[in-house]
Amino acid sequence: MLRFFSLAMCLALTGSACKNDKKEQELLEKEAEIIEKEKKLEQESETFIEHEAAVELNPEVQLNLIYCENDSYIVRVDRLKSNDVRYMAWNKPKSTTERPDLILLDGQIEKQGSGGGYHFIFTNGHHSYIVENNLMGETNDSIGVFLKLMEGEEEMYFSKMTDLKLK
Repeated sequence: MLRFFSLAMCLALTGSACKNDKKEQELLEKEAEIIEKEKKLEQESETFIEHEAAVELNPEVQLNLIYCENDSYIVRVDRLKSNDVRYMAWNKPKSTTERPDLILLDGQIEKQGSGGGYHFIFTNGHHSYIVENNLMGETNDSIGVFLKLMEGEEEMYFSKMTDLKLK
């Protein structure tokens, strides 16, 4: 009888251990799923916070005029309450929640024709930073926001930007 009881206990413990292993595996799988979901939510939250920080107008800003990016830069042009026009640029992979790599003040605004569109021109020594917001053009490729860097009369850089105000 003692042998039978010992055998029954061994079988019960083995069965219990198998059930516990299976439950432990299920718990580990659920934990991995939860960790994945947490990571995804954290990334979405960071993206939302970054976007909100980028479009949030700080107390000195009257109006955001341009908010755009390309593979290399994020650019903002703001009209300040002092009526000054400010250019800010971040080299990627930086985000707008970090300190800008370049800040230029005293920008000039040039209206482009009767169809609309503006050029925002900022100077820094011998360099001119020009943000073109072309609302009309001969082709779809000539419409949009463009960033141009000039050194004197020589074009050093030109890129079509993605308008983040439209997203």
